[in-house]
Amino acid sequence: MSQQAIFNYRKSARQSVFPGTHAGKIAGSGHLFKHHNPLMASSDLRHLDLRASVLDPFENFQIKAFQQQSQLSLFLLADLSASMAYKGKQTLVSDCLQSIAYSAYAQGDRFGFVGCGKKIVVDLLVSPANQQQSHISALMQRLNKYRYQGQAESMLQASHYLPTKASLVFLLSDFHLPMEKIQQQMQQLNQHTVVPLIVWDKQEYSQLPQWGLVKFSDMERNKTRTLFMRPVLKKRIIESFEQRKQKLKRCFRAFGCEPLFIEGDYHPDMMTQYFLQQTT
Repeated sequence: MSQQAIFNYRKSARQSVFPGTHAGKIAGSGHLFKHHNPLMASSDLRHLDLRASVLDPFENFQIKAFQQQSQLSLFLLADLSASMAYKGKQTLVSDCLQSIAYSAYAQGDRFGFVGCGKKIVVDLLVSPANQQQSHISALMQRLNKYRYQGQAESMLQASHYLPTKASLVFLLSDFHLPMEKIQQQMQQLNQHTVVPLIVWDKQEYSQLPQWGLVKFSDMERNKTRTLFMRPVLKKRIIESFEQRKQKLKRCFRAFGCEPLFIEGDYHPDMMTQYFLQQTT
């Protein structure tokens, strides 16, 4: 995995007590000053703060306490339905998996994967999350051989494979689902930090011809429909996708997260930029 495929993220692990690279909430052996403790509450004289002790009006010795850096679990929950096999979407799933996994390992964090088809794909399951970097190549090979088919009915079971501790969860799908199911899944993930990755292909809607016969495929239901494309119909299709985009934004924002739309090739820089925008 090249260094160029790794992105930067800085999200709090909130409940984790394992040392890592993320700002935690507990005091420990980190480098970021948290607060002072009186000598009676802390026996670590290595962190005695003489200046604070002299200035203390109650003449108590003051010990510096530092913020413990925490370890984080990253999970990728991926839609492996038939619609995700359209054009370059399948390649994008593989690119995202590889990039998220190695980005986690680069920061000393853990990575887990849940592939969602009609059922949870057990052969692709990585749960609990771990730091076994050597397993990613084999996972990639199995994923590339997997046949995307049907609907991702198991997406609502994916949360059962996540830890109870707060994790960073990437939710990858084209989200061609009823809004009620998306809301239900977000409710199941409410204890985690969720990053919705919405995979669309512009050829699905914006690059349609002005005139001519166009065959539309419902890959999940294995049905096709032929329409006579004309400017009015093309405009209507584009507007429908734009309305869907706005509905998805409102849906995810209601749960406190911002979706990232990927309408072309995957680039790790877009992930780095996403996290920079969320922390500013």
